[in-house]
Amino acid sequence: MRKVQLYIEGNRIELFNDEQIQVTSSIQNVQDISKTYTDFSQGFTVPASDVNNAFFEHWYNSDIDFSTDNNLRKDAYIEINLTTFRKGKIQLDGASLSNGKPSSYKLTFYGEGVTLKDTFGEDLLSDLDYTAYAHPFTSAEVLTRITNSTNTYDVKYPLITSNRIWEYQSIPPNAPLPNWLVNTLTQNDIHTTAGAIGKTELFPALRVSKIFDLIESKYGITFSGAFLQDERFTKLFLWYKGKETLVQYSTAYNLTANTITPTFTNYDLTNTYTSATNSVQIQELAGVITHRLIYEVTSTTTSANYSIDIYQNGNLYNTITGFGTGVYTLDTITQTAGLDVIYTFQIRTQGANVINSRLKYEVDYITTGSVNTDYLTVVYTALTVNLSIDLAANAPVIKIADFFSGILKTFNMTTYSIKDAEYFVEPLDDWYSKGAVVDVSEYVDVTTIDIERMPLYKTISFKYQESESFLNKNFSQTFSRKYGDTSYEYNYDGSEFVVELPFENLLQQKFTGTDLQVGYSLNGEFSPYIPKPVLLYQYTNKTCDFKYHNDGGGHSTVTSYTPLGQDLIYNATNYTLNFAPETSSLLLTPIQNTLFANYYFSYLYNLYNLKQRLLNVKARLPVSLLTGLQLNDRLVIRDRRYIINEIKTNLTTGDADLQLILDFRPIVNSTNPNPKISTEGGTVKYTISLPNNAVEAAFTCATAGVSFSPNPMTTSGVLIITLPSGASGTVYTIVVTYTYLDGSTTTESFYIIQ
Repeated sequence: MRKVQLYIEGNRIELFNDEQIQVTSSIQNVQDISKTYTDFSQGFTVPASDVNNAFFEHWYNSDIDFSTDNNLRKDAYIEINLTTFRKGKIQLDGASLSNGKPSSYKLTFYGEGVTLKDTFGEDLLSDLDYTAYAHPFTSAEVLTRITNSTNTYDVKYPLITSNRIWEYQSIPPNAPLPNWLVNTLTQNDIHTTAGAIGKTELFPALRVSKIFDLIESKYGITFSGAFLQDERFTKLFLWYKGKETLVQYSTAYNLTANTITPTFTNYDLTNTYTSATNSVQIQELAGVITHRLIYEVTSTTTSANYSIDIYQNGNLYNTITGFGTGVYTLDTITQTAGLDVIYTFQIRTQGANVINSRLKYEVDYITTGSVNTDYLTVVYTALTVNLSIDLAANAPVIKIADFFSGILKTFNMTTYSIKDAEYFVEPLDDWYSKGAVVDVSEYVDVTTIDIERMPLYKTISFKYQESESFLNKNFSQTFSRKYGDTSYEYNYDGSEFVVELPFENLLQQKFTGTDLQVGYSLNGEFSPYIPKPVLLYQYTNKTCDFKYHNDGGGHSTVTSYTPLGQDLIYNATNYTLNFAPETSSLLLTPIQNTLFANYYFSYLYNLYNLKQRLLNVKARLPVSLLTGLQLNDRLVIRDRRYIINEIKTNLTTGDADLQLILDFRPIVNSTNPNPKISTEGGTVKYTISLPNNAVEAAFTCATAGVSFSPNPMTTSGVLIITLPSGASGTVYTIVVTYTYLDGSTTTESFYIIQ
């Protein structure tokens, strides 16, 4: 028997001596390959001892006023023989009474991966703070973000229209158009000044890696993983098209108090206002009948519309829109017992403006038979607003949890946590390649092994949300399938399995005789529509020739732009956001490096191998393995190697039920392709993921003139390799030497083709 200890928020919880605690661990289960899992336990009980009663505050007694909310999951960790086994959350599920006295509490332990979704809750992408990505909304600024060929800008503007049919030199989109529409296209030729593109036609797109940064900032967590530095991720954008027409309000501004003046007979309200947060705390006041918040705009430099966003306890409560000077009642609150609410508010405008304003907090009360009012006046420093696009207002409507899950599905990634608030995010193949190979033969009961047929699906489909764009509709009608989707049929009696992304795959159009590619967020009736969230890859700059409106009149001739669509070039290799090897609308050639080929094929190929079996074996694992084994470690039993599908572990006895899958893949089987480089030489990038327990990776090449930065690497990341010029077909062998905590080393190689 092992000594198991449970700690909740740093407090040790007493356990029953004979209580069996079983934890199930799994990352990606063959029963549902689109979902990632983490540790969870069966329900177990702890005694209602004095120590536990004090911690849970006698939860079984509903007459007690509790100081903490025991409906919330609490930080916890489990130790085995004083060695940390898992960290996660504990949920209090119930309590039992015996003869009217408390006897036990029922708990469930959840690993970090489960709690990540709880962290996001119901929050939307629009709830993130986009202040860091605010920029002037001028024609010159938008044009720079269209044409700039570098990674300088995290917000760019794809050439996708949602208000008219762009044509080019009288060439219409590649779809049947009705006669009534064709006859109206003369003013829509973007090659002419009459049809020039205006900034208000374009919606912004934000780099997905920066959305991850905003999520980290909002929830106090960290995402790690070498793939997050890979250009296949860092050049991915999300189109912020959550409205039919562009919302041109500025980002939200906080106000700064200049003077705070109480006017009162009975109620001095000075301490209800906090300058640091521009907040008013409204609490129950004896004798008061009504509380009221009034905001007054005393002067503005322009008549541009503005909106006042009112937040109640941090949640958006109401929005009031006005223009010019005006007086606005933000809220009227009737006095109630226990009243305690905090109000904050921010200002957004539709144009550059200077706003002078003040806030009044009033309380009404009755004395000598009449209603009297005391109040607090907060006069704000003049607010100067420079117009910048509000990404929050234009954000696609999607929960942060669904967005994050969708990105995991896009690249078949897993997420796991090995320390507080840090989550590793990696493609499944990369994660398995980091695992150690561990021989557990001596701990396995080889006398009782159950071998099952692998539960395989008859059909596996990979799809995006159906698009309403008329180009996508035309593709579907022409080819009887959805653009970018794919499916695989097998002669098995299983069910259908669908990997469906929450994103829309917007087919674009390249005009004949030019490299100009554009998209249309227009439906089959050629009306604007709001698409599902759209992912876009940033390609290298292409030449073009179209006209663009300038602020104040006139136009510019644009000769180069950055395409944002399905295509990416990385290490001289083309990649696509399609699951199927579609013909690229930009490159006019099929792209074989699909999402399916790069991130799903290897795992499924291993599952569908005719030699594949699902094994259920029993083992008794020593504490060192229980606490040190990771779910991507490959297990060797006798002469065969397996990957872990699921482990059910009894922590008190060490007994484990292992569900294993035969592993027919190479030990190192990452999503990194062998890079290519031109005969002129130059640099390539290669993502390095340090294996479990590795402390360093060092790089060598027998060919002269090859250099590496950094060398060695002590953390996972992107390696930059500089190569000389050479003849076509030259192959460079790059040797990677990994050094581990115990001083041992292993080597592997990859190749660069010139």
